[in-house]
Amino acid sequence: MKPFFLSAFAATLCSLALPGCNTVATRLTPTGGEPDAPATFRHAIAAETPKRTPDAWWKPYRDPVLDDLMVRVEANNPDVGSALARVEQAYAALGITGSERFPRIGASGSYTQFKDSANNLRFPLDQLKYDQYRVAVNASWELDLWGRVSGSYERDKLRAEAARAQYDDVLLSLRAALARQYFALRFAQREKAILAEAVDVRKESLKLQETLVAEGAGAASNASRARTELDSTRVQAAGLDRTTGKLEHAIAVLAGEAPADFTPSRGRAGIRIPDTPAGVPSALLERRPDLRVAGKNLAAAAQQIGIRKVEFLPRITLTGSGGVASLRADNLFASPESVFRSIGPQVDVMLFQGGARKAAVAQVEAAWRESIATYRSVLLTAVQEVDDSLLDLQVLQRQIVSQQSAVASANQTARLSRERFHGGFVSYFEVVDAERSRLEARRIENRLRGEQAAVSVQLIQALGGGFGE
Repeated sequence: MKPFFLSAFAATLCSLALPGCNTVATRLTPTGGEPDAPATFRHAIAAETPKRTPDAWWKPYRDPVLDDLMVRVEANNPDVGSALARVEQAYAALGITGSERFPRIGASGSYTQFKDSANNLRFPLDQLKYDQYRVAVNASWELDLWGRVSGSYERDKLRAEAARAQYDDVLLSLRAALARQYFALRFAQREKAILAEAVDVRKESLKLQETLVAEGAGAASNASRARTELDSTRVQAAGLDRTTGKLEHAIAVLAGEAPADFTPSRGRAGIRIPDTPAGVPSALLERRPDLRVAGKNLAAAAQQIGIRKVEFLPRITLTGSGGVASLRADNLFASPESVFRSIGPQVDVMLFQGGARKAAVAQVEAAWRESIATYRSVLLTAVQEVDDSLLDLQVLQRQIVSQQSAVASANQTARLSRERFHGGFVSYFEVVDAERSRLEARRIENRLRGEQAAVSVQLIQALGGGFGE
């Protein structure tokens, strides 16, 4: 009855102690440490919460090709696959830690042949050699009196959640990079179209000048100048082939494909940039995956302090074993006398540590302070990225409005110059200069719009993948 008494006493002690003692690690875990985000951003015009951007934040751009590429990034990009594998590893580790909360039960069977020394025993010689058959079930369970096991589970759960947030961060970063490269490709193609139109204009001008020279009504220098402008425009157009080619290669790699196997589809004729709110509340930063990673790691580091402090406290483990054993195989399961059992608590107490506990606690406390600094660094970077994007969008919008006016003026100047040239009032040099200014004005507007598209993606990424809460 003694083993049963001890087991009952231990179980009672466990049931009484667990509700209070299980919080020892929690009470020893520091809280807080996360710096607060600013109430708003420097370049936010308003503080209202804008309309929510859908989880597929690229949908408002309304480009089917971009939609398809985003799906291919998640499915094929190797960096996404690596991040997903890390998530699976983290949750597998959580499963291992979680198993410590339950009893460990195993079974064993053995056959042993013994032969002892005749000088070691007082038994008859025929008992010096014998066989033993044994089948047993063994169990052990550590009583989580101080919260070490449950605390370890919560810590690893936080780490698994951090791995999941890291996966979200990798996917968001890759998709944002692809969107920027895709928009850069589309605006480079648009610039090629502008240059192609300019080449056609230059061809007409050259043909006109050569006709005038042939008729004796024009100067050879004008024809030479027209040919120079045509060749120069062709060179610029050819240079964009290298730009678009490299952008296509970058998009292919982001989509998880070899450039040789990738053929980009033609997108929409025009890129629709969704309305970007100037006023966004800083609370939206909480959705940033990298900030969530830092927050989960910070909480896990704090949890580790409580775990480390209780690791050196006494450990009580309930152990038990039972089964059958016999010197003969024929009565191993037939005889009640074959049954054996043992059960009782095991207590492990660390008596001398040589300063290990103090050093171990100091180590995890320093790691916690490092996590606080890391969180603060990520937060400050996030605030800077949002403010930078807001500032860029506001300035770019003003620039685009002014540049549109400049393009309209350049178009009118080019038209008037041609009319004045045909009327004999100005030289062909003024026509060439006006056409060059018109081309440059259109290219500048196109580039500003390309920057605007890229910055709109940067703002979405800086806010964790959208505007709304």
